[in-house]
Amino acid sequence: MKSRKGYVFQNEVTGAWFARVTYTDRNGKRKNIQRKVENISKGDELLKKLIHSIENDGASSIETEKLTFSDLAKHYTKHYLKEAQYVNGRKVSGLRSVVLVRGYIKVLEEYFGKQKLRNIFYEDLLTFRNKRLRTSTHQSQQRSIATVNREMAYLRRLLNIAERNGWINKNPFKCGDALIHVADEKKRERVITQEEEINLLNQCVGFRAHLRPIIIAALDTGCRLGELLKLRWKDINFDAGVITIQAFNTKTMRERQISITMRLEHELKRLWALSHEHENLVFGISNNIRQGFRNACKEAKLFGLRFHDLRHTHATRLDDLGFSLAKIGMQLGHTQLQTTLRYVNRDKASIKQVANALDGFNKESPIVHEQQTQEVSEMIN
Repeated sequence: MKSRKGYVFQNEVTGAWFARVTYTDRNGKRKNIQRKVENISKGDELLKKLIHSIENDGASSIETEKLTFSDLAKHYTKHYLKEAQYVNGRKVSGLRSVVLVRGYIKVLEEYFGKQKLRNIFYEDLLTFRNKRLRTSTHQSQQRSIATVNREMAYLRRLLNIAERNGWINKNPFKCGDALIHVADEKKRERVITQEEEINLLNQCVGFRAHLRPIIIAALDTGCRLGELLKLRWKDINFDAGVITIQAFNTKTMRERQISITMRLEHELKRLWALSHEHENLVFGISNNIRQGFRNACKEAKLFGLRFHDLRHTHATRLDDLGFSLAKIGMQLGHTQLQTTLRYVNRDKASIKQVANALDGFNKESPIVHEQQTQEVSEMIN
């Protein structure tokens, strides 16, 4: 059963049938690939498929047909999962959140692991997404759509790499309806009142005293926790009353400056007085901020409050004070107005203020007021 590029043969000792193809790889080397088959008929079928694959998709299609998702995950970890590298304050390579991404990759590998890349189809992605939405978190809570969206985004990223390298013909994400729906993510509505803030700060004493300055900093600057933890003393100008958030510490890679409130200045100067000369970080190196914050919230009976909600609270307070969305966006370091809108939580009282203000304006027009009164009277009668 000879062929121009391969043949089917039977092992004289074991009696097993094989399909064998000879091809030239991308480096010009002649190689052989051999597959065991049930019989000569199956061998002819496989031989035709192998030859067709080589002629249409290239020799690499043969070399990579056995690659699994685990192989792809290892490739991504080796070449892409690296700490961010900066040049002149700008990120030129790597990731800012290596630990977070490593967690996503672990989840994806646990599910797809040994599955061959070429056998991952759109339906598999859909099944994975639905299963993750039904699976509770380690805290036995409902897994959020936002979390699953992040996992799906990195799954798409890995499969894009596989497509670019020719390991799959087409990313299965492109073979159906969109699987990532950001609009479905639940908007956070949690902001804290001044009374709740006092209760929270009252818990930040003793072994939790280190939480007080960073909580006040979050409430009065709107900075992200990561930005605060990376803040250095050189970034604080007490004379000008300004904090500089370096570009490489921000999510948007843009530097911004934030003014210092009186109570924050008090906390920062107290930290400065207690710090040692060799300490560069304002809030020190602490790995228990989140856990300590959760415990403090529990003691203050503030359930469901995340540290990031302090940023929402800051934005909402600025909105209540009459600042424009543009100025609030600049304070938070946003590049798009739509993002700022997600951080400003307007309650029913704030919404009602709009109607009240317009009512006051409309009352100044006696003609409009008289006309409306007459129309209402006619409707009643």
